[in-house]
Amino acid sequence: MRSAAPRRWALLALAVAATLPVAGRAAEMPAYRVVRGEVRVRCPITVGGSFEAVTTSLSGTVAVAALRPAVLRGDLTVDLSSVDTGIALRNSHLRDKYLEVGQGGDFATAVLSDVRLDKVEASTFNGRTRFTGMLLLHGTRHPVSGQADIRFEGSAVRVTASFPAHIDDYGIAPPRYLGVGVKNEVQVKVSLLVTPVPAPGGGQ
Repeated sequence: MRSAAPRRWALLALAVAATLPVAGRAAEMPAYRVVRGEVRVRCPITVGGSFEAVTTSLSGTVAVAALRPAVLRGDLTVDLSSVDTGIALRNSHLRDKYLEVGQGGDFATAVLSDVRLDKVEASTFNGRTRFTGMLLLHGTRHPVSGQADIRFEGSAVRVTASFPAHIDDYGIAPPRYLGVGVKNEVQVKVSLLVTPVPAPGGGQ
């Protein structure tokens, strides 16, 4: 009876070989930098209705770290001091009392990282997918998940993503003014356009 060991080694070799082209393709893909972006947070009010907190101060660079599943390395960063709700007093309360932006560091920005797409092939994907990521807000990291729509426009990529976030996950006091508060779950919508980062010595 023939030993099964050679067959096991052959299967292992094939499995390792199969991963090499994937890793190579991920390494060859360019990094992408945000050239335009917007974040809208819809905040439902306890007495009914809602308001939006908006900013266009979104920056960052991401790259494909793996294709199967699609994993992105890099961060997307929002300057929280730029968030605008349309009312100056509400802006002040949001930034100073609840987000505590003045503490600086991890309180001054919100950062989305460790993004993973459910779609298998990041290099060819063009459409809707679920995603997961890690959101750093108010000095606290917490996982988030939602839907993303990815569209290639020539060499650029346009992304629209949305996900729910819970205020108490980040140690933020329930926002309240004159008896009117914000509900615990808010809806975050991120829209951005990214373009390839020029390769060193590429002349771009």
